[in-house]
Amino acid sequence: AYAERLRTEFRMSDTPLPPPHWSVQAAYAERLRSEFRIPEKRWWRCKVSGLSQLHDWPSLWSFFASARRPPLGPAAFAEACLAHGAPEQAARYAALLPAAQAVPLLLRAEDVAAARAVAARHRDKAPELLAMVDAHGGAERRNAS
Repeated sequence: AYAERLRTEFRMSDTPLPPPHWSVQAAYAERLRSEFRIPEKRWWRCKVSGLSQLHDWPSLWSFFASARRPPLGPAAFAEACLAHGAPEQAARYAALLPAAQAVPLLLRAEDVAAARAVAARHRDKAPELLAMVDAHGGAERRNAS
C-alpha cells in the first residue's frame, strides 16, 4: 500500500526513503530500491544524503571505503559533509581529490593551512592554486602578522 501510494503521489527524488543504515529498515530500503528500479548513482546519492543528514560520519566514511569502485567520487561525499556543517569531515575526502578540486574544497571548509600545503606541493604544475589560496587567506595572514 505504501509503495503503491509512493508510486502515484511522489516523484522518486521526493520519496522519503528510510535511512539506509538502520539494520531494521535496510532490507525495506533495498526492496524499495529494486521495486522502483532506482539507478545505482541515485541510490548512492540518497544514501550519502541520508547519512550526512544524520551526521553519521563513520558510516558515511565506511560506505565510501567499502565500495570497490563507487559511482560517486569523493567530491560528492565532501559536498554532503560541507552542506551539513562538518568541514573537518569534508577535508578527509579532499585528500582523495586531485589538487585542482581539493584546494577550493579545503578553502570552503576554512582549512586554509591544508589548502596552502596542497597548493605548495603542486606549485610547479598549477601555480594558480597558490594564488587562489593567497587570495582567500591573504587578509587573515596579514592580520595575523
